[in-house]
Amino acid sequence: MIHLATIHYRSAAWIDLQLDYIERHTAEPYRVWACVDHVDRSHFSRFHHAEHRGAWIDEEFDYLADLIAADPETAPDDLLVFLHGDTIPIAGWAGPAREVLARAPLAGIRRDENLGEPHPHACFTVTTVGFWRELGSTWRRGPEWIGTTGRPVTDLGAELWRDLEAAEVAWEPILRSNAVDLHPLWFGLYGGIVYHHGAAFRLPISRVDSDPSRDDPLLLRRSRRLRIALRSQLLSRRLHRRLLAGDEFFRELSP
Repeated sequence: MIHLATIHYRSAAWIDLQLDYIERHTAEPYRVWACVDHVDRSHFSRFHHAEHRGAWIDEEFDYLADLIAADPETAPDDLLVFLHGDTIPIAGWAGPAREVLARAPLAGIRRDENLGEPHPHACFTVTTVGFWRELGSTWRRGPEWIGTTGRPVTDLGAELWRDLEAAEVAWEPILRSNAVDLHPLWFGLYGGIVYHHGAAFRLPISRVDSDPSRDDPLLLRRSRRLRIALRSQLLSRRLHRRLLAGDEFFRELSP
């Protein structure tokens, strides 16, 4: 069995889209468990389990993992998959994921392009229920690393990264495979199996949209970041409409 844990927040725009792509590209029995916050409950019915909690995203992923592990029908070797609400599989992914897990107990997107993030990212990470339970980790922030700008930073998954390092567990990174980048971080293909839209539920301002080498006054720097974010938001909405229309534009980004 495959258990997919996902989160949708303040918008139902990606629910049917994500579930349709999961159904299309998942050849094994699966269940989708979700925290669906500030969205009408009429959208809950397509999930195996859905509820509103209103917690932080790291807490909700931890909660869903605990819920899945506690289910009496869950087996230790069942796949446990974390994915953001705007991540969709674009090819048969379960077979390749199991091949990777034969080499390492956990595989996840590593966003080197986000100023050198070293950790597995919750937009798509796959492991087994048994390993997650054994590791006893969390998606919380906390530990910092020095990014490519020379500044300390933390993010969702930092505790997981630290726990994997402490346990001397070698995990397998799934890397960006775009041949065409519409944005240096958003709209990414990973490992040829998933597409992560990025920031679909918030204003798309990323760390890579700031140029740390520039010595702009604070007001100018904020204005520049906002203009970049608004352009990304317009592009995001246009690409989402193409996906809803059945236009798999992400094929244009492939090698």
